Amino acid sequence: MAKKHHFEHSCTDEVGRLLSVLVGQIKTGKILEIGTGYGVGSSWILSSIPRSIHFISVDHSKDKIKLISQNIHHAQAEFVYGDWKEMIQSGPFQFIFADAAAAKTIEAERSFDILGMGGMLLMDDFTPEEHFPEE
Repeated sequence: MAKKHHFEHSCTDEVGRLLSVLVGQIKTGKILEIGTGYGVGSSWILSSIPRSIHFISVDHSKDKIKLISQNIHHAQAEFVYGDWKEMIQSGPFQFIFADAAAAKTIEAERSFDILGMGGMLLMDDFTPEEHFPEE
């Protein structure tokens, strides 16, 4: 779906494999994805979670959430349209995958507040400046 919509901000296969390994270690509780995009990260996460996990993915694009909700059917998954901070009351989370700009920069500290004891936070797309493309 991401390619079809010319969306180039999905997590890479390398990050997806890392996500799969990390969330596979979570045995109970909830996982939050901030920035659903076209569901690439969601698919990686859902490929490895045990039945005891509830997965919530939130995005500020109503169209993307509608599309993903129609195409990814998983009993443990919930796709939410809105501001990620609205998910704070749904915490704590044992794992957070932050793949939205504000959640990784100006609002990043709020992520720590909703992590459960021993929880993990993975932030994507932190390429060192010297490796930035010209544009």
